[in-house]
Amino acid sequence: MPASTELVPQSPVEIPDRSVTMLVFDPHAASRIGLGVMLRRQAWVARCLLASDLDEAVTLTRRFKPDAAIVDISNASPFIASYIGPLRAAHAAMPVLLSSHCRLAVRPSLPAVGASGLLSPEFTVEELSGAVSAVLVGDDKPWIGETGHIESLSEREREVLVLISTGATNREIAAVMHVGAETVKKHAGTLYRKLGVRNRTEAAQRAAALLEK
Repeated sequence: MPASTELVPQSPVEIPDRSVTMLVFDPHAASRIGLGVMLRRQAWVARCLLASDLDEAVTLTRRFKPDAAIVDISNASPFIASYIGPLRAAHAAMPVLLSSHCRLAVRPSLPAVGASGLLSPEFTVEELSGAVSAVLVGDDKPWIGETGHIESLSEREREVLVLISTGATNREIAAVMHVGAETVKKHAGTLYRKLGVRNRTEAAQRAAALLEK
């Protein structure tokens, strides 16, 4: 599947129940177990393999050929490729999503390291599920889940952000986009979180800077 870089779909893509084997490679026990529990609750996950180090991750990958993997890179930089390379050698077709327990000072080039996406530490369960679903079905739309970047917004969220920057109310935005006011409110709340802002005023200020790039 092609490496890709944008944010998750608004809702997870439909995948047959109990059809997916996932791998979670994370040295941190709490987050590794937490991700495992979350993934096992998804109807489409049949098995979730947990690895605490690279050797274990490679062994599990060779044996079970997971459909997708989540790999923590909190302590990997600048050696991210050395984490992904052995997994790719064990199962070349497996898409890999990178995760981190903190915001990265330097965002990796996903195609360069062979990754299909970057998960934000601020992702909700729904967003993370949507990200995994997207790579499982070969979604080739670019997405990155790093808070504070314009690339982290979906197309609809960018539309809302542009309209917010004009001073339009939720009701006015809803009329322009031909959606309900509650839908606009939901998009606004999500983009606030992704951009790391608290309200419409801060969102408008960020928009002025981000949309110029």
